Amino acid sequence: MIPTRLRQIFAKERRPLLEGHVVLAFALIPVPWFRTGVADLLVIASVFPWPHMITWALGFCFWLTVFSLPLIPLFLAWSLPGADHPGLPRRSIGALCLLIAYHPYRYLLEGTLYVVQKQALIAQWHEQFPIIWVFKHLDTPALLGLVAWTVVRCQTARPAEKALYHWLLFVCAIWAVGAFKDIGVGRSLVWLSD
Repeated sequence: MIPTRLRQIFAKERRPLLEGHVVLAFALIPVPWFRTGVADLLVIASVFPWPHMITWALGFCFWLTVFSLPLIPLFLAWSLPGADHPGLPRRSIGALCLLIAYHPYRYLLEGTLYVVQKQALIAQWHEQFPIIWVFKHLDTPALLGLVAWTVVRCQTARPAEKALYHWLLFVCAIWAVGAFKDIGVGRSLVWLSD
């Protein structure tokens, strides 16, 4: 049963579709870097050549990449079945509905893992640089776009569209999860402005 399904997935005529999905799966790896603030740490390490800062930044980047590697098979397992059939799968529409239902609660749960001092510091950064708050909430317009996409192309989405749709769905899910630990987001902007 499984070898038959694998043969269907890796068939010669489906290779371009598979390659596109693999590229999108690997494109998910840097998303947590930006959402958790590791990219900000890399910017700071490149501007201020402190040896320990570069080591920390590369160490965080390495471990976040290692922890993000399971996203690749998860994305492929989610997006490849039925990829060549027209229309969006029900599982993706269901996942979008769950993300939309969770979205209002995300604003309430944001920063709850931090002590009061860190919450005050983050609030001060948001007030000083509203672009940081906007960046942290980029998933809101992305979710609205996915809803419009679902309404318009639910029955007629083509394989390439579906791959991009699934990728954006995964990005929105990573963005929502990243809200629990995002103290580093915007730190480079704050440090460089001082």
